Amino acid sequence: MSWGADRSIVGTTLSAALGLGAVVTFTAVRDTSILRPLIALAAPRSLPSDLVAVSLLPLVAVLAAVFLTRWWPWLLVAGAVLSLPTALVHLFPDLGAHPSLSIVALAGPPVVLLAVLAAAQDLLRRGARVAGLVVIGLTVGTQLFAASLAGASWLMLTPGGLVWHLVLTALSVAGALLAVVTRSARARAPEWPEPRPLTPRFAAAAILAVLLPMALQAVDVVKISEVLELPVESIGRHPDVVVAIGGLIVLVGGVIACAIAGSRAFFAAATSASVQVGAMAPLLLAVYSVAFQPVLSWLAAAVGVAAGCLVGATRWRVQFAVGGAVVSALVLFIVDLGTGGVPEKLIDRDAVIPGALLLALLCATVVAVIVTTGPRLAEDGVVVPVLGPLSSVLVLGGAEAMTAVGVRDQNAPSTRLEAVHRLGYSAGLLLLAAVLIAGIAVVEHLRSDPKQEAVSA
Repeated sequence: MSWGADRSIVGTTLSAALGLGAVVTFTAVRDTSILRPLIALAAPRSLPSDLVAVSLLPLVAVLAAVFLTRWWPWLLVAGAVLSLPTALVHLFPDLGAHPSLSIVALAGPPVVLLAVLAAAQDLLRRGARVAGLVVIGLTVGTQLFAASLAGASWLMLTPGGLVWHLVLTALSVAGALLAVVTRSARARAPEWPEPRPLTPRFAAAAILAVLLPMALQAVDVVKISEVLELPVESIGRHPDVVVAIGGLIVLVGGVIACAIAGSRAFFAAATSASVQVGAMAPLLLAVYSVAFQPVLSWLAAAVGVAAGCLVGATRWRVQFAVGGAVVSALVLFIVDLGTGGVPEKLIDRDAVIPGALLLALLCATVVAVIVTTGPRLAEDGVVVPVLGPLSSVLVLGGAEAMTAVGVRDQNAPSTRLEAVHRLGYSAGLLLLAAVLIAGIAVVEHLRSDPKQEAVSA
């Protein structure tokens, strides 16, 4: 391997990793849920009459990014620039008076994520397997790290946190510029593969996945009461029903989109989505448990993400991912049983060490599971649509449909921690991810040539 090829691989990896700083900044500053499906949420939930064109900009940007991945360095630049208002509003508060800037900023992180996934696909197809898998792991790992920086929703942004956001924004811009500068090195290296255009099947699936969240605009109390033939007042007393039905509609549509893309894409997207939806509630519990120990929080998340990337880049990635998902599920069952069905005790009793260990374990598991889907998708050249729009729409639909799972006292007020009472269902989704990974590995092994399998090992 020539020095030029080495330099192009290093430049690509470094630029993609630095570019993800914009994702960390956005998800840490905004009051967002953990593992928020940023790509699916680019579709507007409503269209204000005075801001219709602006509201559609994130959606258009995501659609364009899906089909322009061969120019991913410029997409990284565009995403970094679109993300700037998120950080700059804290330096120039007057910018917050312009709602159009907040809407435009929604386009930044999804475009960055799609550009980084495209870079990971190029690395894998180039033969830089470790670098490509690490970059895929970082696409979700950065969101987990951002959750540790944000901490609990009731904590105010500290001056130190503001410095974090400004530094990460600067790094994202630097990464985007580095991606453009290293384009010539990749162009001169004959080892870099030619980009593959999306086939009509994947193009249709990606477009459907990006547009599906707009269907949530049609779901409201009145329409649901008409369909279910129930009084509006009755539905109004159970607002979770509206959210769950909307999520179910998006989830079913997402499954159809994945089916259009084919079986390999379907199972890869389902694996990625199931581990993310399953980890949301326990991650919330873990992050809140260490909220008053910010250094320990981000350190635990960083260690977990690094461990997930490390094991995901090895030849035993499938075994580690399955084992991590199973162990995480068992830990959730133990936490639920040990707290008597009241997991908030970890927060109330300031159980910092258990919370940090749970955070590190979950971060490592989520990253390791998603990394296992990368190699096969890269062979088909479909990392971007599968781990981008298809996975994201399944996460959005699954997370909202999960609001109907579990029993809550009708007289009890809804709280931010309500989801942690469904740890049993979260554990079930993690076990589902383990089954999907193991099943896919078995099928691929049976389909492969034994001689070729021995050589690759």
